Amino acid sequence: MFDIVDFNPSENDVSLAGRALVKSDENFFKVGKNAFVWAPDGTPPPPPPPPRVIAMMELRRSGRTLDEIGKQFGLTRERVRQLLRKHGGPDSASVRQAQIERVQSQEQADVMSVSTAIRDLLGDMTPRSVAEVATRIGIESVEVARCWPEDLGHLRLWGASAAENRWSDQEIMDALRAAAVYEYPLTANAYSALLAVGQITGPSVPRIGQRYGSWTGACEAAGVEPGRTVRSDYQSKWSDQDIANIVRQYLLDPSAPNSAHRFDEWRRENVPDGPSFQTVRNRFGTWTATKRRALKPMGARDE
Repeated sequence: MFDIVDFNPSENDVSLAGRALVKSDENFFKVGKNAFVWAPDGTPPPPPPPPRVIAMMELRRSGRTLDEIGKQFGLTRERVRQLLRKHGGPDSASVRQAQIERVQSQEQADVMSVSTAIRDLLGDMTPRSVAEVATRIGIESVEVARCWPEDLGHLRLWGASAAENRWSDQEIMDALRAAAVYEYPLTANAYSALLAVGQITGPSVPRIGQRYGSWTGACEAAGVEPGRTVRSDYQSKWSDQDIANIVRQYLLDPSAPNSAHRFDEWRRENVPDGPSFQTVRNRFGTWTATKRRALKPMGARDE
């Protein structure tokens, strides 16, 4: 009312008027020092909580536990519970919701922090595995994998599958010798055909090439006569750099899935006369090695 009529009485006048109303009006109550309230039903409201309890209520509304509040104010969790109950603290449902939102907010902050660290490391566009990134930024691999930015998926290197990793040198030698029983001299194509029909068991040709440097080197290590290419003067129409450039286009294409098994699908639509995925694998070995080669920064030397 004073605000409406632009009248500002002194604090003492307001206090005197309030005390007078308390005596004359049964619906007007004093609830604290220089604090008054009018209750239409004649029921006096409870006194306002002490400042310390108000602070506790705010913490509780933000999702803090009774233990956390008690430690902050030097009280037991039971005493905190009693004070909040006495002064109308927040109900359990609203507290649970606040706690959920608090956890979600913290998780989002953690993901953002890890994602930022990954982005900073991959700023040079060098593809890396989760383990490599985890070691560089000092964060657990499981967190790096969970927080890897989706738009940087083309820079994530995946390790060889368990099936490819499980072959020992002896098992590879045995596979080559078993294949040589059916085909002599043994060519890579013949080996792959025997592998496809289940006549022999062993790793893929690219995996063998990666382990021993070449098909001929692997056959010589196993004591098997390697098959010779009919056209000894044959030269691929794609250089290593040509293939690497095409793979790079694929990996950097925002509309492409960036996975190995979808390369041929993308190639047929975008580079129809380009090398097949099998050609890429034969040239560079694993998809991981291919990505390292294709996304290697300009001017960088092979390790």
